Amino acid sequence: MKFPQILSTLTEEPLLITPTAHASLLKMFEDHSSLERVQFRAQREGVDWCGEAIEVEQAGLVDGIFYIPIGGPIGRGMGKFEIGAGCVDVQDVMDELDNFEADPNARACLFDIDSPGGMFAGTPELANRIMRCEKPTVSFMNMGCSAAFWLAIACDYAFAAPSGDIGSIGVYSYFLDRSKQFADAGIKPVLVSSGQYKGAGAPGVPLTKAQLQNMQDRVNEMADMFYQFVEMRRPEASREDMQGQTFKAASAVQKGLIDGVMDSVRDVAALL
Repeated sequence: MKFPQILSTLTEEPLLITPTAHASLLKMFEDHSSLERVQFRAQREGVDWCGEAIEVEQAGLVDGIFYIPIGGPIGRGMGKFEIGAGCVDVQDVMDELDNFEADPNARACLFDIDSPGGMFAGTPELANRIMRCEKPTVSFMNMGCSAAFWLAIACDYAFAAPSGDIGSIGVYSYFLDRSKQFADAGIKPVLVSSGQYKGAGAPGVPLTKAQLQNMQDRVNEMADMFYQFVEMRRPEASREDMQGQTFKAASAVQKGLIDGVMDSVRDVAALL
């Protein structure tokens, strides 16, 4: 993903992520933007944001169980820097699922999830791909929030660690209204657009009521897709528990969001 796309996604697009993780990502990428061009390119080519070589946890087969780690923010079109910073590309996971299904020695797939969520783009498609697996799939969550929870419950069974945060079901958009900042600097931006929604969020231009309502409609549309998926996979779940809050594993079981509590991914593997 190109750098302007990253910032656009973090500041304009509806997200399936916890606000604290979103704030951390935004700060990291904004700090990254202050680098000179040579430094910027070097850090995008195979090293993480500290300049260290990328070491990404890989999927693999152990005793007949195919493990797929999802250990960070989830998105589509991630580059080397984003992956080095801990992000997970949905296409990589789809490729790993292909490997799992093609491996005659793999009898089940276990998703080891520790993620605050991520982008809406790519999440429904990956969840659908998980559900199409003909072999058993199971998820274990240390943190399974928002987009990560969506993927976790796409599996045949979903478990979580007692201390994990589970849920954060919902969607939100985050925009920066810099109109006062521009005005205080004596700058008056002028927006010429072909329609009332075109150019919404342009720097220094406040959102109109119609643009804000359009954003709300988009968020509601995506959220409803999320809610319906949860209700399909977890019929006992209530929409009262889909207002963005998170739960510990025991409460998540009581609310019908997951199947059980396990101390570790090894304990889940033992069930298989």
